[in-house]
Amino acid sequence: MAFDPELLKTLQAVAFDVDGVLTDGTLTWSTASNDEIKTFSFTDIMGISLLRRLGIKMALVSGEPSPLVDRYAAKMHLHHVVKGTRDKATALRGFAELFSVPLAQTCFFGDDVNDLPAMRIAGLCACPADAAEDVHTFVAEYGFVSAHPGGKGAVRSFADLVLRARGLDAGEVFGRRPPE
Repeated sequence: MAFDPELLKTLQAVAFDVDGVLTDGTLTWSTASNDEIKTFSFTDIMGISLLRRLGIKMALVSGEPSPLVDRYAAKMHLHHVVKGTRDKATALRGFAELFSVPLAQTCFFGDDVNDLPAMRIAGLCACPADAAEDVHTFVAEYGFVSAHPGGKGAVRSFADLVLRARGLDAGEVFGRRPPE
């Protein structure tokens, strides 16, 4: 089944991998405190905000158990977090069930081979430009490949695609109050 842009009009939920999608995939440790540092782009933060203002439910699904995932989710008012999981397909199913969203109206946005099982069961899949080759090949046929790398505007470009499919622009959506 090829990518159907009509899915963008009825999309109800998006689950994002974190490292390589919302970040550039690098991890820095502070040698003094052993804290980890991840960098998030304000461009992608705006993309998340725009999707939230459309009423789209969002989740973070990460293989890493990082407390930064919880902190990002809280700051962005995301609906669901699953971290430290190796089974992202089950995590996506649980997210969809929790919010009574059919998998056909979900998107999984990932960048590496551990994301493929979730991408295969979602109604739509997406990846950044610098996704792993197997993911890039799969998503090029069945979903949306951003022109931007992970952590550098890939999520915002996806949000803009959803807005355009719905006949909206970022300015008018940004003026909306996000749903509670």
